[in-house]
Amino acid sequence: MRFLVCFFLFLSSLLYAGEILTVSDWSYIEEEIEKLDSNSLVLFDVDGTLIVPDDAILQLKGKTLFKRLIAEHLVERDLFRDIRLQASHSLTDVRILDIVQRLQQKNIQSIAFTAAPAKINNIQQPGDWRVEELQRHGLDFTYSFLDRNFLEIPKSVDQSRFPLFKSGVLYSSLHPKGDVLTLFLVLMDLKPSKVVLIDDELEHLQSVAASLDKLGIACLAIHYSAVNDFPCAVDPKLARFQVEHFVKHNIWLSDKDCQKLFKDWESEKHCENTGLFESPY
Repeated sequence: MRFLVCFFLFLSSLLYAGEILTVSDWSYIEEEIEKLDSNSLVLFDVDGTLIVPDDAILQLKGKTLFKRLIAEHLVERDLFRDIRLQASHSLTDVRILDIVQRLQQKNIQSIAFTAAPAKINNIQQPGDWRVEELQRHGLDFTYSFLDRNFLEIPKSVDQSRFPLFKSGVLYSSLHPKGDVLTLFLVLMDLKPSKVVLIDDELEHLQSVAASLDKLGIACLAIHYSAVNDFPCAVDPKLARFQVEHFVKHNIWLSDKDCQKLFKDWESEKHCENTGLFESPY
């Protein structure tokens, strides 16, 4: 009996005032946005929610292998971030453009909310890289909070990068998203009537829902799961070739470009091993 009591207390500690709903289609999100008033706030995660990499090894189903491949190279650079910066991306759904435009027309504040760091290698101004990336896909969140479009947020003592808000993009810089959102709302003196967060990571949704619950702010947390269903056939040999080529030449090859080069490389390797061809490399 005591075990059951403890178990139900544990379950109750996981429940929030807000909802966490799983959807794989933007139609539901469109319907929910139509219900919002101008005092609402909508947060869009970026990777896996707004945009997704085009190459198989960089997609969700290749994530574990990708991390293992880059871990084999002991280099003084962030290979994960550098590769993804070069790689091409696409919108997860073209309807996103209409949704963001509709929010602007209804005077509802919306921002991109990414777990990524604001400051990365080879980018002079912190925060610019993600703003520019989104704008290339037609997503511009700069209309939100035009009177205060830059805000540095205190970092945790165990973190090396500062969270930042810039031009409509909020960077948690690897901090828990709930903690960063709480500070953002306090520093911006905001108390929205409702917050809607769309994210493909349950961890971030739970973090935000719990933080908003403490503030007494209604929250609808939407787990966008479509990225799990994206067709993705990862070829480990091809993926290794892509990573090694990037480390050596600082050029990321798309799947299409890599397939041809990899085929040529395998032919040369076969000829070299049989003594028919001597590789120049």
